[in-house]
Amino acid sequence: MRLRRAIAIVVCLSLCCLGLRTHFAWAAVPDLKAEAAVLMEAETGQILYAKNPEARMYPASTTKILTGLVVLQHARLDSEVVARPPAVGVEGSSIWLQEGEKISVKDALYALLLDSANDVAVALALKVSGSIPAFARLMNETAKACGATHSHFTNPHGLPDPDHYTTALDMARITRAALSNRIFREIVATKAYAMHRSSAPDPYVLVNHNKLLWRYEGANGVKTGYTTVAGQCLVASAQRGGRELIAVVFKSEGTEVWNDATKLLDYGFNAFQPARIFQKGEVLGQISVPGGNQPLEMVAGDNFTYYLPREDHSASLPSWRLLVQPLRLPVKAGSQVGDIVLTGTQGEVRIPLLAGNTVTLLPLWQRSGGKVTLGFLGIVLGLVYWSRRRRRYRYQR
Repeated sequence: MRLRRAIAIVVCLSLCCLGLRTHFAWAAVPDLKAEAAVLMEAETGQILYAKNPEARMYPASTTKILTGLVVLQHARLDSEVVARPPAVGVEGSSIWLQEGEKISVKDALYALLLDSANDVAVALALKVSGSIPAFARLMNETAKACGATHSHFTNPHGLPDPDHYTTALDMARITRAALSNRIFREIVATKAYAMHRSSAPDPYVLVNHNKLLWRYEGANGVKTGYTTVAGQCLVASAQRGGRELIAVVFKSEGTEVWNDATKLLDYGFNAFQPARIFQKGEVLGQISVPGGNQPLEMVAGDNFTYYLPREDHSASLPSWRLLVQPLRLPVKAGSQVGDIVLTGTQGEVRIPLLAGNTVTLLPLWQRSGGKVTLGFLGIVLGLVYWSRRRRRYRYQR
């Protein structure tokens, strides 16, 4: 009996110690081989971890995240891509398109994002813009719209070019925008896909290069990349417990790229606790709009949760301010009137600031504060005076 009790105590203590070790391991900031990395909350854009986040890096085939987003914004999935000469024989990863071969945009996107096909990237760029330089301009415009302000892209595939670069932070922002597209999200979460090609009688099977889809619980994307100058690159995403994280790893070493991404995702899911800052529809203030019939109530456009490190009891909630854009009446309830800007130790986050009520123009006489009425009376009196003078002048003549 005593022996059983002693064994039970030892087992319990061992489990407790294991739990403590695991807990502290979760809370530890990850030690990465990568030269640059970022961990982002997909819902809000909050940065949970950053290592050289704004260092200029070569993105290799993670470029295709942006390529895929641009194509989805400018081409129909059921339209055809024709392999023109510039798309045939492109170096690196390829599905070996033949000149004149036709595939659908949908199949081409699967080849681009699962098999990382460089020849397909060129074919899609020519389909959308007619030339690589024109497509690159579209890529740069789209990147800036995503908030990627320290990047420059010259091609759709990511093959080495000194003028083709991004940062870990910019790539996280681009990926966040791409994942908001339902089709893109479906494609990058797919492990294998069979496409039909006119050049082959049998289905052509594409297998996703992202090994985390098989290895990491909740993994749902997004893209691998490698060149000699870029090193091992990976943008990974995963969902757990109602949260989604985006991990960007640039210039890692060999198989360490998978460990780096796993460490980042584990850190994000386990080392932070949520703190609700705003409730959707919560009134945050009101302002007077010149000429408006009533004050404008400003409300939070969405629920906003901020994540604080579990082990850092000195961590504080972010400060916030309202950034209201110039307004023109009428302002409709529910329309965006600005941003809520939150600033914390992990950077800046913005969520929409909405109009809580409709504000219309005051009647003209109210807008002028009585000036219109006085002006009107002045005009009437002037007309009466002028009319009498005219009659008197006629009488005198």
